Amino acid sequence: MPPDKNPRLTGKPSIPAVVSSIITHNPAIYECFKQRLLNYHALATNIKAEVEKVAGRPTTINTIVVAITRFSETVGETKPQPFLILRDARITLTSDVVDVTIKCKKSELFQTVKRVAEISSNLNEAVHLFQLSNSIKLIADEGEYSSMIGPSLDKMFIASVTTQLSRLDIRLSPAVEMTPGFGFFLTELLYRQGISLRHTYIGEETVLILGRDDGPRAYEIMRQEIDRSRATHSNLTSDSRKRQS
Repeated sequence: MPPDKNPRLTGKPSIPAVVSSIITHNPAIYECFKQRLLNYHALATNIKAEVEKVAGRPTTINTIVVAITRFSETVGETKPQPFLILRDARITLTSDVVDVTIKCKKSELFQTVKRVAEISSNLNEAVHLFQLSNSIKLIADEGEYSSMIGPSLDKMFIASVTTQLSRLDIRLSPAVEMTPGFGFFLTELLYRQGISLRHTYIGEETVLILGRDDGPRAYEIMRQEIDRSRATHSNLTSDSRKRQS
């Protein structure tokens, strides 16, 4: 099986990562958060059940409050400056993708992943798999899911299917180190342009899932940001050389 056809499987997210995702993916909460109109303890109580569901483990109100506080500090430090780690990034836009949630027992996760991996060797588009608590998120080409992947899966396991989506893949240079605030930077960048992300998977290859109509615009925004990063890095390098000479 070619390496780029293998599904990609990630571990469970941390509590701070889940909290940040919930805040930034809810426009109403996020706007109130930026305006400092939220009580952190009340917010933690309100989202506790969702945090535990996504993280796949129990947590406490105090732990969530700490995560919210740290996220607040990140928001306060965010400046509209280019993210220099994007200077060598490559982006790819794929339209007409499907987001599928597969519910199954933990003992059945491996067999489900294995089955999708076997099918993926015959597909034209790469398949992405993300493991959650007692479930799997499957991102695939809509047509190939309907014709090949879906019919091979146990229908009892399919919890939800969302179509008419776009997938934006961002591949950073292996030479750069992932920055903790990278996920928030992407969400904030697109949010300011009126684009809401449905799902964000941050890792060696970052995957953004958004509405099909938002895909082309998000691609252009990211392309412009990459160009800004390259120009800024070039200027900084030039200035450094001048100071040394």
